[in-house]
Amino acid sequence: MIKRLNKLIVGYMALVGFIAHIGLVYVLIGNPKIRYGIENKFFTVSEKNKKNSAEIQEEINASFGKWTPKYINQLGENKILVNGREFPDLKSALDALRDGDTLELGAGVYKTPLFIRKNGITVVGRGHVIFDGAVAGGKGAIVIKGNSATIDNIECRGIKVPDQNGACVRLEGGNLLLNHVYFHDSEQGLLTGKQPELVKIKDSRFELLGRRGKSHGIYVGVGGELYIEDSLFIAAVDQGHEIKSRARVTEIVRSVVASLSSDSSRLIDIPNGGIVSIRNSILEKGPGSVNSDLIGYGLEGYKHKSNYVELKNNVVIMERKGRNNLLHAAGEDVETKFDSNVFVGKEEVVVDGVNIWYQSREKSGIKDYPFIPLPYME
Repeated sequence: MIKRLNKLIVGYMALVGFIAHIGLVYVLIGNPKIRYGIENKFFTVSEKNKKNSAEIQEEINASFGKWTPKYINQLGENKILVNGREFPDLKSALDALRDGDTLELGAGVYKTPLFIRKNGITVVGRGHVIFDGAVAGGKGAIVIKGNSATIDNIECRGIKVPDQNGACVRLEGGNLLLNHVYFHDSEQGLLTGKQPELVKIKDSRFELLGRRGKSHGIYVGVGGELYIEDSLFIAAVDQGHEIKSRARVTEIVRSVVASLSSDSSRLIDIPNGGIVSIRNSILEKGPGSVNSDLIGYGLEGYKHKSNYVELKNNVVIMERKGRNNLLHAAGEDVETKFDSNVFVGKEEVVVDGVNIWYQSREKSGIKDYPFIPLPYME
């Protein structure tokens, strides 16, 4: 009797296991979102194929060259001025700041961070100014509590903090202009609070930024607008996104967003929806990316009244090893407009509008990998 009961139990368990496996296969085949999620979670780049930062930097420099400062040696080395008045060190200069002041820095490597509490402050590098490993309050190299700040002609590198979200610029106030900055090899380039208001990024370069999938090239909070023009966002690392924006408006114009050989996640992640316009730009999904999506949209819940995605006059190169998915949007009611784009990749992109698809770089006339073309001009 006991042997017979044991056989029945074993048979029952085998049947349940078989049915469960059939159900799993059905779910994976029938629900692409679940399949994509599992694929993205477990897709990893082998150590054999994974490239280090130096090799990726060579890829970047091959297309764009090295970053150079806009102003060269306009002040003496390590000279510090506030509205033309010289100070012996950064601490005394920061203590002297009043609303609307301009802080000018001479060429040099600065290990002291900036903690800006006043409004309307402009920080200008008058030469090759580098903030290297400087951290204020466990947050970043330049922490801004005031409103309406401008950071101009500054390089920043090596920013790490215990929370693993160390940023070159940490914006806790509202309104920011980043002009001709070069943020790289840190946990995060820009991190804002929940109400950043208006964030503008012009003629800037963000490279090799990210940390454990929770820090990114830039991260902009939900209560603001983000405008990017003539800038490069390249090779986020450690499963970071090149751009993550919760803003109600995200506009990217004449810019490059590319992963190359890095292990980045999405090129652009828009987790709460909003108005997104990407025009006259280059998007490149490299072979080592850990996520099949180029653009994620609304995947953490919609928080804005207007939800719209526009891609116009872009070149989109999809060369990830594995699946490449142009747009992963939550729900089916998102308004989209795709017009005058060139798509390059082994998988045909089927979208509305007048667009062109090529199966390879060769057929499109684009040079071999890792070359990245320059954006279109409007």
